[in-house]
Amino acid sequence: MTTSAIGKLLDSYLTELEGESGFWRGMREDVQIFVLSDESHDRMRIMAPVGELKALETRVLQMLLEANYDRALDAKYAMRGKEVWSVSVHPLATLAPDDFASFLDQVVRLVKNTGSSYASSDLVFGGGAGDADGGANGDDQGEDDDVAGDDDGGEEPGTR
Repeated sequence: MTTSAIGKLLDSYLTELEGESGFWRGMREDVQIFVLSDESHDRMRIMAPVGELKALETRVLQMLLEANYDRALDAKYAMRGKEVWSVSVHPLATLAPDDFASFLDQVVRLVKNTGSSYASSDLVFGGGAGDADGGANGDDQGEDDDVAGDDDGGEEPGTR
């Protein structure tokens, strides 16, 4: 896929789309999405802000890393300073349109599932070391995850 091809697809997937070739911003299911592409480095990145950590707590960081291991597929948690992001990165050369749509959906789902399942899809690979139930669903974690963001009154208090 090329930067130009991504630009042509974005109208189908994002609302409130703005930007220019190689850097776009829009909304999907009430989640702000950023899409970046760089042909010279053969990379595409889809990212969405999850929230800001109130404090760099080991428990929260461990939860995010465990989710990256067993509940997040192509979208992963990432940090920049105290900001937590949902991010999917892929080479442009092997990116297919169906994969692009899946990456968008996973980034959005990871944001929305922060504070509950911490999953980007229904697929779970097995539990982290600290999961009492073997990580079968991850739903028992994150009742108070100390990530604050733009809470729009949704299901997960104290997240996003």
